[in-house]
Amino acid sequence: MNDQPLIDGYHHDDLRRTRSAMQSIIPVSTGLARGVERLLPQLAGRVQAKAIRVPTTNVSAIDLTISTQRPVSAHSINALLGNAARGPLKRLVAYSEAAHASIDFNHDPHSAIVDGSQTRTAGTHLVNLFVWFDNEWGFANRMLEVADHWSQLWQTRWPQNPT
Repeated sequence: MNDQPLIDGYHHDDLRRTRSAMQSIIPVSTGLARGVERLLPQLAGRVQAKAIRVPTTNVSAIDLTISTQRPVSAHSINALLGNAARGPLKRLVAYSEAAHASIDFNHDPHSAIVDGSQTRTAGTHLVNLFVWFDNEWGFANRMLEVADHWSQLWQTRWPQNPT
C-alpha cells in the first residue's frame, strides 16, 4: 500500500486509488490468480482473486472459498488444517480459534494462520476459510529458511578443510 495517498489526490488511471488510504476500504486488482496458476497449472482457469486495501499498518487476510469433490464439514476441514499445522506444515501454517484481530498476527513467522473460528460451509461441497498472514515477516522467515537450506547444502558439498 506504499503508493496509496494518505489524503485524496491524483494517483493514476484507477480513480479508486486516488482516495485517502487512511479513511477508505478500496477494491484493487491483484495478480494472485495468475501466480497461483503458475505454481499450480492444474488450477488454470479455475481461480479468481480480488484484493481490498484497508487502513491497517500490517497483516493481511485471505477470504478463501473452495468447492470440494467430496462432502465436507467445517469440523472436518478444521481438523485437517489443525493437524497439518501441528504436523508436517507446522513451520508454515498455524491454526487458531481464538478471537484475534489482524494486529495479533503482526510478526507471526507463519506463512498462513488459519482462523478456524471463521470456517463455514454452504451445503456439503462449498467451504469458506479465513486465513491471516504477515506477508513481510512470513516472507522474511521463508527466505531465512532458504538461505539456511543453501548453507547446509554448501557445507555438505564443500566441507571446511580442517587445516
